[in-house]
Amino acid sequence: MKRPRPCFLLFLLFCSVPTLCQDKPADPYKATLDRLDSLTRQGETEWRFHADIPHPEDPSINDSDWGTWTVKNVSGPGGQNANEEHWTGTRVFRRWVQIPEKIHGYSTAGSKAYLDVRFGSQGTLTITVFSNGAIGYRGNDDQILPILLTENAQPGQKFLVAVRVVAADEAQAEFFHSELTIEAPKSRPDPALLRLEILANRPIIAAYEEGKAEREQQMDAAVKAIDLGALDKGDQAGFDASLRSAHDKLVQLKPWLQQFTIKAVGNSHIDMAWLWPWTETVEVVRNTFRSVLDLMREYPDFKFTMSSARTYEWMQ
Repeated sequence: MKRPRPCFLLFLLFCSVPTLCQDKPADPYKATLDRLDSLTRQGETEWRFHADIPHPEDPSINDSDWGTWTVKNVSGPGGQNANEEHWTGTRVFRRWVQIPEKIHGYSTAGSKAYLDVRFGSQGTLTITVFSNGAIGYRGNDDQILPILLTENAQPGQKFLVAVRVVAADEAQAEFFHSELTIEAPKSRPDPALLRLEILANRPIIAAYEEGKAEREQQMDAAVKAIDLGALDKGDQAGFDASLRSAHDKLVQLKPWLQQFTIKAVGNSHIDMAWLWPWTETVEVVRNTFRSVLDLMREYPDFKFTMSSARTYEWMQ
């Protein structure tokens, strides 16, 4: 049997590639959703760092001769991201954060402003965050939340942020996320919340064929009501009005959505004697189960599951 010629095989390959690429249609809402996502967050990636220094929150300290550290904002937790810089022991980070007048065209005035900083490690990290001299957070890397800078942001406001990170047991640590985020005041519609509403509705609509076309039209009308052009022209009031209009159109889906019930089950992930004694793991499980039982007494409908049968055996 004759083998096909290489040039003929290449011809078939090139003919098939466009077909494969066309199997999944482009998301018509992606550009709008991405723009909404960009309006309430801004990278704060350039930091000064020091091995350690007392009172890094002191504004009189001159940090001009400290090293520079760039946060990439591309990794997740875990402490083993190959594209991140790492350190062991203690590290102090510091920078001024200034409230911009706008974030990608969206006015920040009157918003709540947060600094979202995240650190990762295979070991335990103790983190202290200062904002203008006050402690905004002290705890570990698992529980840290965005740090509130102000409840009424005004363009030009400045905050001196200093962070001390202590990695225990010579474990490697990394600084993988740093963003300024804002939450729109109650007097204005929140573009981030509207984006989440759209994202939450889409898979539910897609899952049920009956009446699907009508609901997709309602969703389409809501997304198309968002006037990004007004934002580009500097018309904040017009843009806010378009967000309200889009939300009103989404509300039309509410009666249909309310027929569904979401059932959630609590779960706790506990590493089983990983890098620590078995006895410590048993104690962690005991404390977890105690919290779960307290919740069950307070909320009789509360459900809980654990992925390891051994934990139940220990508690019995």
